[in-house]
Amino acid sequence: MPVSTTNATVVSYRLPTVPPEEYNAYVLEFVGGTLALIPYGISLSLFISCLNSLIPTLRRSSISVNSRALFLQLTYISLIFLAGTLYTAAGTWVIVYLKLEYPMYPGGTLAWELEHYNHPVINLGNAAFVLTSWFSDGFMMYRCYIVYNRGWRTWPVLILPGVLYVASIATGVLLLTQTSLPKQSLFSKVNFALAYFSLVASLHILLTLLISSRLWMHRIRLQKALAGDGDAQLRSPHSVDTAASKSAAGRLGLGMYTSASNILIESSALYSTFALLFIVPFALGHPAAQFTLCMLAQVQVISPLLVNYRLIQKKAWTSATTQSINASLGGMRFGEGSVVVLKEKEKQGTTMRHSERRASSYSDALEPIDDADADPALLIHPTL
Repeated sequence: MPVSTTNATVVSYRLPTVPPEEYNAYVLEFVGGTLALIPYGISLSLFISCLNSLIPTLRRSSISVNSRALFLQLTYISLIFLAGTLYTAAGTWVIVYLKLEYPMYPGGTLAWELEHYNHPVINLGNAAFVLTSWFSDGFMMYRCYIVYNRGWRTWPVLILPGVLYVASIATGVLLLTQTSLPKQSLFSKVNFALAYFSLVASLHILLTLLISSRLWMHRIRLQKALAGDGDAQLRSPHSVDTAASKSAAGRLGLGMYTSASNILIESSALYSTFALLFIVPFALGHPAAQFTLCMLAQVQVISPLLVNYRLIQKKAWTSATTQSINASLGGMRFGEGSVVVLKEKEKQGTTMRHSERRASSYSDALEPIDDADADPALLIHPTL
């Protein structure tokens, strides 16, 4: 409709079927659905990178427990990427098909979508979205168990996340059932959408806090242990260069497992951030929820693929990481305070070096001894 001003008449070419109060929702849905192709490209690149690293390893490994774990990992990343692809395909179909077939529908294309939310393609996208959420949250539950790695004492930590996960599955099933009915959608006045998304966001934020706090605690204890070892060496009569402590940190891969970037990746902080960006406007009924919903679906795929890629590259925290660090530090223990016993090892190493130098000083004066006929005492004490 033409809009008159004091100087000129500005003609608007907007579709007359789009209500002015719904215009922002149309814009944000279209922009979000289009920009969601960018994170989909990122997930595609991560998926291909995982395959390029995982398949050769799987071919080289024989049939064993390790190969079965690799096959399970391959199955997981394939399923979650397939679910993300189905959601992207369904979302693209909605944007293109409605734009071409129903541009003049009363209330606009968004009105058609909400009134026909039980369309098979839309149902496919909804099911794929819920599946990616279940896959991502289940994987994060597993990662939380691995990071804590305290045997039976780990299970109390997972009680609340487990309850939230089961509740999210139940509400997800109810939500998919409701959206498959005529005249029902995610944005109906009475539905399970808010309960489902609230549970999913709460679960993932809780898991993010649990994992990140645990890894940060490991980081602090490692740094304190290495710093304490450096001070002990400086006070020792057999003090060595403080660079030894730094090299110990390098051998342990301190930055690899407990760096800030690794903590953010391991805890899926990206997913938790987007979950908050969606649930807040969705609960308030703001059109921005249309934008973040499309992005959230792809972030649910990217976060676990990032962790899986680091697992394949042996850069992620595993159940053996704590034991490896304990062995490298020579006695550090998590959970009961950091204890480093490097001073005793240094004394033992100094004694062994003195013995080796003493033995080598006599080696030129000794006749060659046949090991088969030699007295063991002579081999140990050549001066006797």
